[in-house]
Amino acid sequence: MPWQDVGCVRFLNSLGYTYACELCGVYRDDVHTYVVTSFASEGDLFSWCEAGVAPGPEREELVRPLARQILEGVQQLHDFSIIHRDLSLENILMAKLDDDSLHIRIIDFSMASTSQTFRNSVRGKASYQAPEMHTDQEYDGLLSDAFSLGVTLYAVLLKDYPWLSTRPGGCKCFEYVRKHGFRSYLAKRKLRNNTGRVAEFLSEPLTQLLEGLLHFDPAQRLTLGGVEVQ
Repeated sequence: MPWQDVGCVRFLNSLGYTYACELCGVYRDDVHTYVVTSFASEGDLFSWCEAGVAPGPEREELVRPLARQILEGVQQLHDFSIIHRDLSLENILMAKLDDDSLHIRIIDFSMASTSQTFRNSVRGKASYQAPEMHTDQEYDGLLSDAFSLGVTLYAVLLKDYPWLSTRPGGCKCFEYVRKHGFRSYLAKRKLRNNTGRVAEFLSEPLTQLLEGLLHFDPAQRLTLGGVEVQ
């Protein structure tokens, strides 16, 4: 039972953090433990990502308010000295409010930490792992979370992952980015189920945002405090 997850959600609820599900109770019988939280009626971003309009300006407009919330939600976690360490499409849920707008909920704090620096500690799903996790150097959890958010936003906008792995030699797509840069990759990569190139379906402001969040060098990566979605 991931008691760390439950404890973290309870703590965030006590702070009035609005981007977590509300913990309603924990119950046990002779066999099982049941954790009850508020209901995220619209499911996770992974399912939402597969539906809806095709990549392009209309999809950007749909994603924009969600992107603002996701960035704000993670920034607030960092302000509370919490590093999530497993941000992904599957770990962001959505609930529909009374005005039919969508409100995001960040879940699964089982890997979260109040430490900011780590070494030899690979966490998260393969596509989302910051490349510095795969070295023996100390890395900053704030910046590895930022990288994971970059992958999340790319996937929501384009209905596809930018790469399958960031482990050295683990994915040709990521190796191309490492050697030639992110913009060169966008110009070369074809959109899934489309003959167009990815660069044709992203506005310049969002290209700049993704380029900053997904920078290979953490020293040059955007921090969430410096990110603003127009």
